[in-house]
Amino acid sequence: MAFSVFVTVLFAAMLHAGWNTLVKAGSDKLLSTTLVAAGGGVIALPLLPFAPLPAIEAVPYLIASAIIHVGYFTLIGLLYRTADLSVAYPVQRGSAPLLATFLAAVFLRELPSGLALTGAFSLSFGILWLATDGVRKGGLDRATLMIALANACVIALYTIVDGTGGRLSGHSVSYNIWLEFLDGVLFVPAALFVRGKPLAHALLRGWKIALLGGGAAFASYGIAIWAMTEAPIGLVAAVRESSVFFATVFGALFLGEKFGRSRYVAAIFVAAGLAALRFG
Repeated sequence: MAFSVFVTVLFAAMLHAGWNTLVKAGSDKLLSTTLVAAGGGVIALPLLPFAPLPAIEAVPYLIASAIIHVGYFTLIGLLYRTADLSVAYPVQRGSAPLLATFLAAVFLRELPSGLALTGAFSLSFGILWLATDGVRKGGLDRATLMIALANACVIALYTIVDGTGGRLSGHSVSYNIWLEFLDGVLFVPAALFVRGKPLAHALLRGWKIALLGGGAAFASYGIAIWAMTEAPIGLVAAVRESSVFFATVFGALFLGEKFGRSRYVAAIFVAAGLAALRFG
């Protein structure tokens, strides 16, 4: 993986952890999640006239991804109702890179080098260690754990779909613009159907959070899709999940969640995994 791609994906990881922190910090998780989806759609809307249409081969992937993302945002809202960010986030993101690497190997014949695969395992091990530490301390109950694991499967699925779609589109930036717009078009009406006018009024009042969170999500995933056109999908997915480390730090700094000694050990595995992925 080129150094420029590696550093850019790390920046995307930080942005991703940032918008998840916004969702967790909000008292109404469905509202916070809807604000992010709406914000991404609003940002994408004025860019559509300047975004080339993705190649026709990419359209089925684009539509499939938008539908999958409805499930992803729904599970995000459910996940953060009771679980700590520093626990729930690692569980859902930690297992996703290995799943994405496996799917890429099976369906796309992308086989990472031995060092890169070791890095992916080290990264995932460190991430899941963070999660285990939180579960042991009561930051995640069994039902929420199942939601987190289900979302890990969803994340791996849309990663493969968008990695393939972005490559076929001929223009990864345009692919992301259309995807963010479709995400907002599909998820926001569904949320409004569930909650009605009170949610609509709350969305109008929360426009600043929508633009901030939606902007972070828009930029973060746009970088990820671009990176998957430049490097193997599984490796990009693994580096992107370093966002877990940022989320753990943000949880400690902004949400009052504990960052104990064992989490420093987990951070070492994350750092070692990132180094192996960079040079693998």
